[in-house]
Amino acid sequence: MLDEKPSAEAYPYLEEVLPGFHRGRMLVKRAGDSVAVLGFVGTKYDFYRFANRLRLAACFGGLHLKGFSDETASGYDALTQIFFTWSAFERYADLGNDRPPFRSLFAHHPRARVHELASLCRAQDPEHKLVSFLITQSLLPVHETHLARYRDGHDFSVLTLAACIRHIFAHGHLTANPYRLPAGNLVILCCALNEFLLDFMRRDFLRRVELAEAVA
Repeated sequence: MLDEKPSAEAYPYLEEVLPGFHRGRMLVKRAGDSVAVLGFVGTKYDFYRFANRLRLAACFGGLHLKGFSDETASGYDALTQIFFTWSAFERYADLGNDRPPFRSLFAHHPRARVHELASLCRAQDPEHKLVSFLITQSLLPVHETHLARYRDGHDFSVLTLAACIRHIFAHGHLTANPYRLPAGNLVILCCALNEFLLDFMRRDFLRRVELAEAVA
């Protein structure tokens, strides 16, 4: 049973967006369908739902908007991308049994990457236009608190930007030009958040797979 090879043909589209998916799937099967072998909580179906949500985020190719300028349309593309990617990250955080500020989840991630992300985001919003808008529109007190910490220089609160963008875009009044921040700046900022989150989930998942294989 232990020398069973992961099928590269079962879900090739999931392996493509989440490298190591087949290996992780086989580890779960060998453990009697328990995701605990990967350090997760929940069921194998929660794992599969996460992988499919990640695929949606990774494969998003933009909206088709009529009557919008290219810059504004690209801004709404970026906001929608964050909507999908943060939703996938929330599913991953549930699997990892962690909650904001996700200290356990990021315990093995290079801290330098977070500092780089925060620096890039601040460079695109030097006057805190996006941050100020998100604070005034914040629907959750915890978001407002961590946004203020990020604004005041706390790099590890930078992911609150993604959480608030997703939440306010879905339930509030976020547009592609918050407080007249150029849509181009918003696009660069959102793309940085998106790439960071996708890279983190892929790296952390592969780390869990390799650790489980080493133990086995």
